Amino acid sequence: MRRALALGLLLLCLSPGGTRAQELLSPEDLAQLQPAYEAFLDVLEQTLQARGLLEGVDAQAWRAAQLGDFLSNGAYGSFLISYQPGALDAVREEDIARTLSCSFPFGVLYLSTLRRYTPAADAKGLLLSFSLKDASELPVSAAFELTCTEGLFSRWNALSEHYQAVGPKAISEGEALLWSAPVPAMGAADPQMHIVLYHNETGERLGKATLRLRVSQGGYVLDEDALLPQE
Repeated sequence: MRRALALGLLLLCLSPGGTRAQELLSPEDLAQLQPAYEAFLDVLEQTLQARGLLEGVDAQAWRAAQLGDFLSNGAYGSFLISYQPGALDAVREEDIARTLSCSFPFGVLYLSTLRRYTPAADAKGLLLSFSLKDASELPVSAAFELTCTEGLFSRWNALSEHYQAVGPKAISEGEALLWSAPVPAMGAADPQMHIVLYHNETGERLGKATLRLRVSQGGYVLDEDALLPQE
């Protein structure tokens, strides 16, 4: 789903003397924008419910769909908030956000991602954005070393404005990664990702987690209990 930019891009296109009609948003841009975007969703959700445009029973699904649209389309500078009562059943799982977490003695590991990745429908890959907070819910400066039993990781290249493959192992210091894999064969084993957490300043190894992806109908599903701590 690649949607047209709204008023901002329209004004840019119509502005006299403009030499560039489009500009891509990088994962770094998204990471900075996401807290403000979620705060905006808080207010928008209250407004929609107050005006009878969003039923309370649909609020959680609506929010997940809007955040999923931001995560899956935002990196391409093209996301649009929309809602039609009764239409949430038509939203693809590939476009619905999923936040996973697992706890350690020192804090909590969070993963912002999507509920499903279907290679045939989205060759780019599955978005993975990790963050770490301490027991007081304060951000921890951390590095995440990822390895996968299948598939490849990609990272954003600011010069080319594209994701570039780095292989079955990647290190993130908070920037988003993509994971891509072929369409799973019939009876294929469920792939796993292993995440080792390090403190950025001291280099201390803080812990390890496993992300389990479930093979389903030509793609990969992330269940609510997909992220687990490892001893």
